[in-house]
Amino acid sequence: METRQSKTQIKVRNYHIDSYQHVNNMRYMEFLEEARWTHFENNNTLEKVAKNGVGFVIANYNIDFKFPASIDQNLEITTKLEKIGSSSTVFKQEILIKENQKQALSATVTLVAFDIKTQLPIKISDQVREELLK
Repeated sequence: METRQSKTQIKVRNYHIDSYQHVNNMRYMEFLEEARWTHFENNNTLEKVAKNGVGFVIANYNIDFKFPASIDQNLEITTKLEKIGSSSTVFKQEILIKENQKQALSATVTLVAFDIKTQLPIKISDQVREELLK
């Protein structure tokens, strides 16, 4: 399955840092979230699927931390749709520290489709699948 890839830039600020002078692990989840929103915004994907009454929520994070990022470093987050199942999608994301070209982390994030009105999981329709693949 060929899908588009997006890149998001984030600069590490002092409020991202923990007592060890590294980016706090929970902040990485925020960075990944920002990158997924940017990925969806590039084609207005979430807006388009919401018109069909469909939303997506996180069901699973799997993060492999590899190298700590620090204050004032520039991060590049790569986001790519890896898989679309019957009711879920899996995104592959990586964070690269631009200054030293080290990978801070790699992650897979599973999102589940749900009906906005009933708040229950639903199958991904062909129309929504097409929007995700754009």
